[in-house]
Amino acid sequence: MPFPEGVPSVPVRYSITSPAGGGPGEGTLQLMPTVPAIRVPGQDGVFTGGGTYRFVDGQLADGEGEQVRLLPTNVDGANPPVWAWLGIEQIDGRQPRYFYFVVDADAEEVDLGAVQQLAPDLTQYLAVPGESAYDAWRRAGNDGDEGDFLASLVGPPGDITAANDYTDEQLGQALAAEVARANTAYDPAGAAATAQAAAVSAAASDATTKANTARDTAIATAAQDATTKAGNAQTAAVTAATSAAAGLYLPKALLTVDAFMSQPGTKVFGHRGAGMVCPEHTEVAYDYAISHGIQAMELSVNVDSEGQLWCLHDLTLDRTTYNTGALNTYPSTGVAQRILTNGRLMLGQGWTDQPMVPLRTMLDKYLGKVVLFLEPKGNDAVVPLQNLLATSYPHAPASVIWKAHVGTSFTWPKQQGYRTWCYLDDGSSNAVLDGKDSLVDYWGVSTSMSSTRRKEIVARGKPVFSWPVYRRSQRAALEADGVVGLMSSDPVYVRGTTAQATASRWDQQVKESGGTPQTDYNTDAALKFSETGGWVSVNRARGTYGLGRYCPIVPGAGGYRIQIEMKYDQINSADLAVHGGLYLGKASDDPYEFNTINPSAGYHLILRHNGVLRLYRHVTTQTGGIQLGAADIATDAPVAGQSMTIQIDVTPTTIEARRLGNAAWATGPIADASYRGGYFGLSNGSISDTAARPFWRNLLITQL
Repeated sequence: MPFPEGVPSVPVRYSITSPAGGGPGEGTLQLMPTVPAIRVPGQDGVFTGGGTYRFVDGQLADGEGEQVRLLPTNVDGANPPVWAWLGIEQIDGRQPRYFYFVVDADAEEVDLGAVQQLAPDLTQYLAVPGESAYDAWRRAGNDGDEGDFLASLVGPPGDITAANDYTDEQLGQALAAEVARANTAYDPAGAAATAQAAAVSAAASDATTKANTARDTAIATAAQDATTKAGNAQTAAVTAATSAAAGLYLPKALLTVDAFMSQPGTKVFGHRGAGMVCPEHTEVAYDYAISHGIQAMELSVNVDSEGQLWCLHDLTLDRTTYNTGALNTYPSTGVAQRILTNGRLMLGQGWTDQPMVPLRTMLDKYLGKVVLFLEPKGNDAVVPLQNLLATSYPHAPASVIWKAHVGTSFTWPKQQGYRTWCYLDDGSSNAVLDGKDSLVDYWGVSTSMSSTRRKEIVARGKPVFSWPVYRRSQRAALEADGVVGLMSSDPVYVRGTTAQATASRWDQQVKESGGTPQTDYNTDAALKFSETGGWVSVNRARGTYGLGRYCPIVPGAGGYRIQIEMKYDQINSADLAVHGGLYLGKASDDPYEFNTINPSAGYHLILRHNGVLRLYRHVTTQTGGIQLGAADIATDAPVAGQSMTIQIDVTPTTIEARRLGNAAWATGPIADASYRGGYFGLSNGSISDTAARPFWRNLLITQL
C-alpha cells in the first residue's frame, strides 16, 4: 500500500547471496522503528510498526513484488526528530542478525548493503538527543517564546496580610517544632542533634536581626517599607526551615562518588551486575557483586510500553530472555509476570530462570550504599529516567555516575550535578573528545582499543575506566596504560590475585567465577555441563576454557599435581590422531588455542583418540608445539564413554604426565623448568568435530 500523498518516502534495495553455492539468498528482513510512533507534519495520524519482507531472487521486495519504500528517519518537523530503523535479518535458516540504520530524506535510493549498519554490541550505539525544559514545555501544549517559558516558572506573590501577622515568636515556635519532628524521625549518629542546634541558633539569630531591622526601618521610613521587609524576612525564614528539614529527612549517601574515587588503587565495577557469573542485569547479579564487596555497579535501563523502567542492556528481549521483540512493546504487567531471563544457556542449567528487575527496586535497595552507573540505552528511556531521578531521588547525584556513549548529550546530567562517564568508540578522534571535555568527568575506553590510544586518552588528565574486563591479564595491561577503573563482568575474580578453590564442583551445573571462555558473553564458547555425572565440555571446534577459579596454583616445597578425569563419548575412527587435554604452566590467564601463536608460553598435554599421550611446550614465536621427552607414551586406546584419569606433576625442576591404570603409561620426570606459571585450563586440542570432543570432571589440585 503506497504512502499517503505528501508523506516523504525513500526506496530501499538489499541484495543477498547464499554462502552455499553463491546463488541468490533466501530469507526475510523484518524492519521496525526504534520508537513506538512517528508523527509527520501535515498528517493527521501517526506512523507505527514495521513489516516483514522476503527476498525474491536475492532482492528485497514487498508483498506485491515491488521495491520496498521506508519513511526517512530525519523528516523535518517530525516527532520524535531522531530515531532509527531496526533490521532483523534471517537468511538461509541461520540465526537472526540485528542491525540499526538511518534513512536520509534527501536520498534518491538507499542500498542497505552499503549504509552503516550499527550492531547492538558494546561499542556501537545510536545517539540519544537531549530535550531542553523549554522544548518539553512547548510539547506539553504551551505557546510562547523562551521569555514566556521563564515567566511561567514564577509563582504568585505571597499573602501580605499573613506576612504582617508573622511574628518572631511564631517563627521560633514553628522552627523549633519542625526541628523536633525531624530530629525524632531521623537522627543518624547525632547528626540530627547537631543540625537541630545549628538550625535553631542560625534561625533565631537571623530572625532577631531581621525583626530589629524591619522595626527600625518601619519606624523611620513608613509602614509600606516595613511590610516589604517583613515579607522578605518571612520568605527567608521559611526557605531556611525547608532546607533544614530536607537536609534531615533525605537519605544520606553512605558512599559518595567522590569518596569512592578517592580510595587508593584500581577501582572494580560490576558490569551488568556480574553478567558472566550470574544472569545479567538481574537482582541476583547485583546482589552477588555487592555481597562480595564490590562498591560500584552498572545499571543499564530501558522502558516498557507504559513508561516503567527496567534493568536491561538491549532494546529487545531476544538475547537475554525467552521472549522476542522490543521491550517498549510490552506492558508492565506482562514484563513482571511473564518474562524470564535465559541465563541458563550461558551459565549452566543449574541456574533457575530469573525475572527482570524494575529500576526502582534497585535504586531503593542500593542507592547511596554503593556507587551506581546509570545509562538509558534507548532514546525513549532518557526522559523517563531523568524524570524519575528528579522527582523521586533528588539526592541521587551524590552517589550516581551518569554513563553514556560519546554520541549522546551530557548537558542534563551536568546541570543536575551528576558525575559523568563518557565511553568512546575505538576510533573516536581528539576533536570529538575536545567537544565533550567540559561535560565529562571520566573517559571510557574498551579493552579492544590499542594500548597507544588508551595512553593518549589517559594523558588528557581525567580518570579513565575500561570495559569489558573479565581476565586478570586484561587488568594488568590496562593498569600499565594508566587506566584506574575496570568495568568487569566477573568483578570478584578480576579484583582478586589468588585461587578460590582446589577441587571442582561441576556437579552443581553452574558457571564458576574465574571461568574464562575464549569469547565473553557467547553461548558457543561457554562451559557446557552434562545432565549427569558432573562432566563438563567445550562445545566449540578447538575450543578452550580457562580455570581461573583454581589459579594461580600454589605449589608446595616439591611442586604441585593436577589430577582430572577425562573421556571421549565418541571416537573419531576416521582420524585417531586427533586429541584433547589440558594446558598449564602459564604466567597469565590470557586465552590459549592449540597450533596458534599464543600471547604467553606454557605447556600442553594431549591424549589422542588412539591412546598416545604427549607433553609439549608452546612458545610465543611459533604455532606448533615443542615435544618434551624422547618418545610417544602409548596407552590403551580410549573407549567411548569410559573415564580415564590424567595426572601431571610439576616440580621445581621437572614435569611428568601419566595416565593412571598402568605403570608404563607415564613420561617419567622430564627435566624442564621453562615455565612455572600458575594458570591452566581445558583444551579441545586439534578436535574440530565437536561430537568427538573431550569431557572432564573431578579436578583436584594438590601440593607436592
